[in-house]
Amino acid sequence: MKKVRLLIHPTCASSYEVVKHLEAKGLLGRVELIVADRPDIGLRYGAWSVPWFVVGWEPAATDPVTPQEAEAMVLGDILSLPEDPVESFMKAVLHSAYASSLVAVWGSLDPVLDDDLVSAAVRAPFTGISPSRVLAEIRDSISELYEKWIEMIYRALGVSFVREVWWSTKGSITPEELSQLAKPAVIGAWLLAKASIGRVGLPSNPYGRVSRAARFISEFVSKNSRGLLNKIKKEQDIILSDKDYWNIIGKFTRNY
Repeated sequence: MKKVRLLIHPTCASSYEVVKHLEAKGLLGRVELIVADRPDIGLRYGAWSVPWFVVGWEPAATDPVTPQEAEAMVLGDILSLPEDPVESFMKAVLHSAYASSLVAVWGSLDPVLDDDLVSAAVRAPFTGISPSRVLAEIRDSISELYEKWIEMIYRALGVSFVREVWWSTKGSITPEELSQLAKPAVIGAWLLAKASIGRVGLPSNPYGRVSRAARFISEFVSKNSRGLLNKIKKEQDIILSDKDYWNIIGKFTRNY
């Protein structure tokens, strides 16, 4: 059986659930656990998001991934074919803040039409689905898919924005302060930064490209500031306070 690598970030709720489950099942020792806390690690394995499973060097799964799926992959089981591979791809985009930010900035799905992301989204090593075939299906309905999913993508980005504000203020920001902060100009600047490495990844002329996304996300965060902050606080408090989890990561993580 080929080596299974699992890239995580400790603050990711899905990573948390997968790691805890594999440890409880006695399977974490069969995985090469890698904390993607340096950019070179993510780039080396082509990770668009975490958790990011790699079998050999082939992307095998990404968020959304259930603990049960993770267990099956570690055991080398064949996974059931997704009912709709294109929808699986769109869910992977939705759950990747990086991919979502690219879609928001470009106003298109074009910059995320990547073989590795599709391979992970459809669990290609375990389902036998051809990423190139899925990409062809996506291109056939790319405009319709964009319009169907874009507001869900905006809302997911709003949650990511609140999480990062919560981190940067050490959890001290109030709902009222968050509403005041979430102006379109601030959201727009955050989106441009989120979708780029320096300037790599930005449209050749980014001027005015984020206005639709920034307005929508600004309104979404402002209207839901209290609920979003409560959601993030609960999520992160569980993760950051779990000493057993952090000990597990320290025990099994490979050092680079």
